[in-house]
Amino acid sequence: MKRLECLLICSAAAFAQNALDPAAAEWKSAAPVTLALHRTPPLYPTDAPAALEIPSVQAQIIHSPAGNFVRLEWADKTRDSAVLPKAEHAWQGDHLVTQSAATDRFSDACAVMIPAKPITGDLNPSLQMGDPDHPVHIFVWDGTRGAAVMEASGRETTKRTGQSFPAQAQYAAGKWTVTMQIPDLQAGTPFAVAIWNGSQQDRDGRKYFTIWYRAQ
Repeated sequence: MKRLECLLICSAAAFAQNALDPAAAEWKSAAPVTLALHRTPPLYPTDAPAALEIPSVQAQIIHSPAGNFVRLEWADKTRDSAVLPKAEHAWQGDHLVTQSAATDRFSDACAVMIPAKPITGDLNPSLQMGDPDHPVHIFVWDGTRGAAVMEASGRETTKRTGQSFPAQAQYAAGKWTVTMQIPDLQAGTPFAVAIWNGSQQDRDGRKYFTIWYRAQ
């Protein structure tokens, strides 16, 4: 029995590793869905108007005993990411390393937002980061900072949880492909997608976004 359990665990781990590869064969059997993207209204008076350079994102979802996986693909003419400096000595700590040279850079990024609590009926949380009665979890991948889980319960309430999640990204031929393992994205769960285009100085609430969809 223990050997069977070990085989099942190893098999699930191998599937999870494969599913996180943006080019894995597993994704060929997952039906792609094209989701329309919209621009947020102007937020900062110093920002120039932003054209709709990224009109859509393609989403695929795999549900398996190894977990729930999302694959996002979108066209982007430029790869906007940076490598932040690391601490050179153990006593420094990454939080003490000066990163002022990166303050004028804007990274490409994407996120999947899902309700933090099970949804009953057809009512979805607010697209503006949920609300106090309907909080959300946001799984963010950033081209510079990697993957992070955030939570929110309305506008201007978004905060980091200190948690990460498995994700991989690939930029080739003018396209980003990002895969994520999201534990709570079972079939029927509402989800919304956001994209940030670094070359358009997207950050925070300045972004592309979709309406709510239901995971199939």
